[in-house]
Parts: sequence; C-alpha cells; structure tokens
Amino acid sequence: MKKANHLLITASLVSGLLSSTTVNASDIRLSGFLNAIGSTHDAKDLKYNEAVDDIWGFKSTSLGIGIASRIDENISLAAQLFANDDGVKLDWAFATYAINDSSAIKFGKIKYAGNLYAETVEVGFIYPWVRAPESVYSESSGLFIEAYEGAAYKFTGGDDTEFAVEVYYGATDEESDDDLTNNRDQMYGLVVSAENEIGKVQLSYNSATQTSIDLSGGTPTPTPFNGKNVTLLALGAEANFSNLQLIAEFAQDEHEDLSSQNRTGWFATAAYTLGNWKPHLTFQDFSVDDKSLEQSSITLGLNRKMGNSAVLKFEVQQINDIIGNGFFETSTFDATDLANGSDVLLYNIAFNLVF
Repeated sequence: MKKANHLLITASLVSGLLSSTTVNASDIRLSGFLNAIGSTHDAKDLKYNEAVDDIWGFKSTSLGIGIASRIDENISLAAQLFANDDGVKLDWAFATYAINDSSAIKFGKIKYAGNLYAETVEVGFIYPWVRAPESVYSESSGLFIEAYEGAAYKFTGGDDTEFAVEVYYGATDEESDDDLTNNRDQMYGLVVSAENEIGKVQLSYNSATQTSIDLSGGTPTPTPFNGKNVTLLALGAEANFSNLQLIAEFAQDEHEDLSSQNRTGWFATAAYTLGNWKPHLTFQDFSVDDKSLEQSSITLGLNRKMGNSAVLKFEVQQINDIIGNGFFETSTFDATDLANGSDVLLYNIAFNLVF
C-alpha cells in the first residue's frame, strides 16, 4: 500500500474531507464503509474476542456513515455513526479549527490516534486482515482506546517526509460490559510520527487515571485498578517495497501498584500484492506479566480486490499456547474443551466496502 493510496482512503473516511479547498461553506459530504464478516472456530461452546463462536455465521456485520462539512475557511466539522449487532452509536464527532496550514485544534469526541490504524480500525478495506490484530486492537487486550472526549492540537510539517506531533487531553466514557465499567479520566498523551512514500513510523504515549467499577454483584464496587494511574506506550511501523508490505506494532501498559497486571501485545505482518490478489502472514502475541493470561497466534490470509472500493478476504488463524482462557470469554469457559496450552483454529471470510 503506497502512502498516496493510504492517505487518500484515510482522508475520505476520517478527517481529510475537512482539509479540501474545494468544499464550500454550504457543502455536506458523506462517506462510509461496510464490513460483512463470517467466522467460526473449532472450540466448542466458547466465544472468542467477543465476536466469534463455534457456529458459522455472518454475525459481525457493521456499517459506518461519516459526515463532514466546512463551516468556513478555518472551521470544519466531522462525525461518524457506527452500527452493528449491538446497535447504533456516535463513533466520533469533533470540530477542527485550522490555525494555519500546519497547525490545527480539535474539540469533541475524537478518534484516538495512538496506533497505526487507530483512526480507521473499523474500516476493514484499509488493512490486509479481516480484523485488526487483537493482541493490540481489541477491548480484550486492554491496549487500545477507541475514542476520547476532549481536545487535541496537531502540528504537521516536512516535504518528502511528513512529520506530525499531536498532543491531547480528555477522558473516555466506555462501558466494557454489563458487569464492569472501565474508563480513563484525566487522560493526556503524545503521538509523534514520520511518513513518506516508503512507509510510516509512529510512537505514542498515554497516561490516565482509571475508573474501574465492578457491577456484577448488583452493588457498584471499585476494583483494585480504580483510582490508579495507567500508562500506555505504543510503537508501530509500516514499510512498502514495490509489492511487499510490512507492518509491525508493539504496545505495553503499566499499572500503578499493580505491576503484575501489566500487559504486552505485539504483531508482525508481511503481505504481497500479485495483481488483484494479496496473500499475507501475521504473527502475534499477548501476555499479562503474572502469566495469568497468554496467547499467541499465526494467521494466513488471502485477499481478492473487487474493484477500487471493495475486497474479499479469507483467513485461517491458529491460536496457540492459550493460558488462562486467552481471549475466550470466561462466562462460557469449559476447561474440558480448552485446557491451558491448547490450540484453536479460527476461520474468517469478509467482504469490505468503502463508499
């Protein structure tokens, strides 16, 4: 994937619409995406990563509709609605004030920018996988933030290589499930990146105070993480050499007074374009420092480009060395079906479309 193509798609789906000099004050522009994903695995009666069980079906269909409008030559507005089986939500909505050609301020519910694909993680067309690697890009890992409510300042500069620095402050407001509320308050961070025709390198730092409340007993009860500081560090790189695409990312958090619960996730991907076909291979790993939860996996995939706006994807993923359930839901965990050290095969097919 060349930088020009990546930037064009990302711009049309996130915030690039807002920088177009051809948009009049009265213009409102729409864009969107569709992901239709079918999955299953060979571990009986278990749900994986909150989405996949042992019964084949297209149970992960999602749709995103984005709207962008330039209010005047300095102020623009962008928002996105995201719909799946859980319902419809406001994914992000923010205003941007352009200070000059290289600096801008954003206010509102802002898409997190701390990972390579953080701002477009729902847009399956952007990347080679059926789903972004769960060792980093999942709620199960705890190493990924979807969006935050607050403000951000971004500076960009450079010529052949574009350099960007973004600083932000805000808080998340996401309820993990019916039994646990886990938010980040007083959150601040820094994202630094460099990108050119060959690829991109990005480093990010995030710090926040956790609000973690257990709701399972009927009475809200603070967990050991409540009121504690957590920091999150991520480093990612993408490189493109002719038809070869290489992607790697590492993320790690640190918990105040609970170092045994520190988490580490990483993945590395190689993809090769052969006309309309793209085979790819991914290795990934996730672990908690106290070894209470671990898993690694290997994914082999094959993508078929279907025109300029759609792609069909096939994947087989072998999940290895599962300790402490891995990313399988504990509510459905059966030790007779999945013992520590087990391997599980996961099968995915997806149709991704952008418009």
